[in-house]
Amino acid sequence: MPTTRLALISVTALTATLVATGIHHIFRLGAGLIVPSLIAIALGIALWALYSKTRRFALLIAYGVLTALVVFWFGFLDGFLDHVIKAAGLDNITFLPGSEAEVIATAMQLWSQQASTAFYEGTGILSAILALLAAVSTGAFIYREAPRRAAPTPAPATPTRRTNDSLAP
Repeated sequence: MPTTRLALISVTALTATLVATGIHHIFRLGAGLIVPSLIAIALGIALWALYSKTRRFALLIAYGVLTALVVFWFGFLDGFLDHVIKAAGLDNITFLPGSEAEVIATAMQLWSQQASTAFYEGTGILSAILALLAAVSTGAFIYREAPRRAAPTPAPATPTRRTNDSLAP
């Protein structure tokens, strides 16, 4: 797969993860999380775009660190350990406050409590799935890009001295 395509998949997966996570947390905690969600989305896109334009290694690392934080915190700790585990019928194993409840109280409601719960749990599961895609695609993108940045430039070849064997005694 070309590096350009990996880059597009990476930024799309990260953006989709942040959008799903933003919707998920805004639904539960309220509209106060709209601005932080938009900032996180803009930060991911800006780091990716700046790296694409400048090819500065520090921007690639910053993009990778942001992706790793999003994947770990929202994809693994919240999405997987809280929502996927719960959907699988297993005991909740996270430390997140209130996540042990059967029905989570949310700031917003749909037409019924069952619909609200399904939407909330579904967006949590979606965040975990998208975070996995973001982790794999970003890892592959960075793996492809890093050697190009770290590869040393070969030194110019120096001409070898030739000796004239016919002048030797």
